[in-house]
Amino acid sequence: MAEITRAAVASWTSAQTRAQFGTITWLRWRIFRNGLRQKGKFGDFLAVLVMVPIFLGVIVFPSVGAGFGAWYFVSHGEFDRLALIFWGIFAFCQFTSIQLGQPGTTFDPTELIRFPLSFPRYAAVRTFFGLLSPSNIVSTLMSFAVAVGITVGDQSLMLYALAALIAFALVNIFFTRMLFAWVDRWLSTRRAREIFTGLIVIGSLGFQYLNFTLNPAFQHGRHANAANAARLAAATSYYHRAEPVLSVLPPGLTMSAIKAAHYGHPGIFGAEVLGVLAFASLFFAIFATRLHKEFHGENLSDVANAVSETSVKKPTVAVPASVVSTHAMRFGAPQTIAAVLGKEFISLRRNTGIFYSLVAPLVMVVLFANMRAGRTPSFFLFPAAVTYTLMGIAPLCFNSLGAEGAGIQFYFLAPVKMRDVFLAKNLISVALAVAEFIAVFAAITYVAHAPSAAMTLAVLLWAAFTMFVTLAVGNRRSVTAPKKIDMAKVANKQASPLSAFMSIGLLLLCAALGAGVVLAAMYFDQPWIMPPAMLVLAVAGFFIYLHNLGTMDRLFADHRDTLSETLCKS
Repeated sequence: MAEITRAAVASWTSAQTRAQFGTITWLRWRIFRNGLRQKGKFGDFLAVLVMVPIFLGVIVFPSVGAGFGAWYFVSHGEFDRLALIFWGIFAFCQFTSIQLGQPGTTFDPTELIRFPLSFPRYAAVRTFFGLLSPSNIVSTLMSFAVAVGITVGDQSLMLYALAALIAFALVNIFFTRMLFAWVDRWLSTRRAREIFTGLIVIGSLGFQYLNFTLNPAFQHGRHANAANAARLAAATSYYHRAEPVLSVLPPGLTMSAIKAAHYGHPGIFGAEVLGVLAFASLFFAIFATRLHKEFHGENLSDVANAVSETSVKKPTVAVPASVVSTHAMRFGAPQTIAAVLGKEFISLRRNTGIFYSLVAPLVMVVLFANMRAGRTPSFFLFPAAVTYTLMGIAPLCFNSLGAEGAGIQFYFLAPVKMRDVFLAKNLISVALAVAEFIAVFAAITYVAHAPSAAMTLAVLLWAAFTMFVTLAVGNRRSVTAPKKIDMAKVANKQASPLSAFMSIGLLLLCAALGAGVVLAAMYFDQPWIMPPAMLVLAVAGFFIYLHNLGTMDRLFADHRDTLSETLCKS
């Protein structure tokens, strides 16, 4: 650090730059190691490691498919179709960015502004330490797979393919960084967050609709194949109309570069690659513009962007002391629950991320039920749909204090019982679950057929059991492992990695228990045993929840320091 400090009075050297980057790297490593000593952090790290194979599976299969497609097109001389692969990679990277978000950092990189750091080095640090985002990993691996596929198809294109795909990977990396930086700026207001979430909902669900509609795996029969052929022909027609515009964008330029290299035109190849690099430079320049404003202290909080209005003084009305009764000063359970319910409803209305997590499973259920109606056993469709919709609600129960922020201190000061606070929060979760179940039942009835009365009652009792157990475990995790939710950040996770992993694991365990009861009833051809068995589970879950709720005040008091440290940090 002494070398860095002397930079203020001496000319800056490359050795000092290396020392600066080395210090930042060492700092991040030490913060990461020391953070594992905190309670619950090592479990979060293990949960991330467990999810790594799943994440690798998500990106390996598309990468293999992209490489195989590139080999097929090159070996058959269909170079124009490589543009479809490049556009697919570009779209898949942006979809991954929205769904998985940016990687969590051990410290806020904007804190580096306080140190003797010039803007070029600050921009380099922000760029370097953001390279391990999911979208960047996806774009790099898929681009490398395409380069390998092109090389296998035509070995003479190895160096050309590697150079072109490196430039294309840089375009994806800088475009994603630029997009997230400016989206964070636009999401500094609540109205912008609502609009952006609406666009994400429309885009994500539209993608799923196209998948269910056009994917041959979900289509059966000659009529469906004919309809798909007609849709494909229409899409091809639209593509040919837009091809002149698309050809000057990075995917089209990359395809043209590979095609020029194949036909022995290195000059044209170099010009096309320079065009791709020009787009990468443009995206980086726009990203650097956002960093430059941030470097000069721009604050993106709602408070900083709010426009102060001139307040109008209202006449003060004196209230006689006799009017203020002792009833208004009592903090009983009904008053506490009603107040927290009102606050939670306002927070729910303003949190567009929760809206997406509730709507997306419901739309997927409608699409799947519509496609599988008549081909899926009736005793499976409704329970599977309810289980899938719970996947959007369960993670919310594991971080019910995350949106409180610095307001958590009011719970320390107010004369309220935390069991009443958590009861109100849990009632909101139950209300969301009930609304989802009603919508799922209506959708299943409309697109397929209504489940039997015994099945409906059994599934609702199982859902009650699952919600009771989820709320009991989620309340404890909300106190022992809180995670601050910043609604102004893109793709902000609702819970810590371990809590999210536990929520899915607990839901799958309850689903396996319920499936065992259903299969046993179907095996013995005695469907009437399902409701009583599920009722026993629901009653057991209710008593587990009540016992856990009675311990929340002591648990909350024992973890005041952890809650303050996590939720009150800026």
